[in-house]
Amino acid sequence: MEFPDVFIRLLLSALVSGLIGFERELHGKVAGFRTHSLVALGSALMMLVSIEMFRNFEGKIAVDPARIAAQVVTGIGFLGAGTIIR
Repeated sequence: MEFPDVFIRLLLSALVSGLIGFERELHGKVAGFRTHSLVALGSALMMLVSIEMFRNFEGKIAVDPARIAAQVVTGIGFLGAGTIIR
């Protein structure tokens, strides 16, 4: 995957999630612009790493790109639980 493609994907992730976070800030919710932007940016980056690892190591070693995706889902669930408890 080339740098411009990665950059565009990460930028779109931050922008779209930033819109969601901005809307939440307008309504006075706890998780706002920064939180949503950073979580989405981190998640998108981890997905891109997972895809790239699969492409680079496919056929050489046993690679399962779903493992990283599962951990991203777990991490977001952890953040959601923290928000609910708070």
